[in-house]
Amino acid sequence: MVTTAAPCVYFKDLAPFLPESLEGFTVGSTAGSTGKYGEVSVSEAERTYTRGEGREVKVRIVDTTMGLKLGQAIREAAHKARGRAASDPTAPIQWKEAVGFVRYDAEEAVAEANLLVGDRFVVAVTSRGFPSTVEVRRVARGIDLAGLARLQ
Repeated sequence: MVTTAAPCVYFKDLAPFLPESLEGFTVGSTAGSTGKYGEVSVSEAERTYTRGEGREVKVRIVDTTMGLKLGQAIREAAHKARGRAASDPTAPIQWKEAVGFVRYDAEEAVAEANLLVGDRFVVAVTSRGFPSTVEVRRVARGIDLAGLARLQ
């Protein structure tokens, strides 16, 4: 069964919500696409930022007809983590504009924040080469989540 929502916005409408720049980083590639795969529609925009050798941050914004299902999974993961202290690097994100979960793989030095914005859009911020989740939280906080939530 496919969960349907409002039709996806075109990827070029998502791209303006990707940070133009990140302090201390070089802006790398920007990519995006909108497509229909059977009954599922997906639009996504992604930008990569690099700092020195081996340090990178990616921001991806996704709108999909599977958004309700993805949103439910994000909410459940955030709910499961709700007892963690605010100082815990994997504490959930509970902001006015977004709810999400954060994870960190110390072995790979990869952090990831997955946010549900406006009960529709999924924003994924991934970092490589950083010792914690501080960078993904900082970058996520700098995105115009309220503006994205208003996008139709």
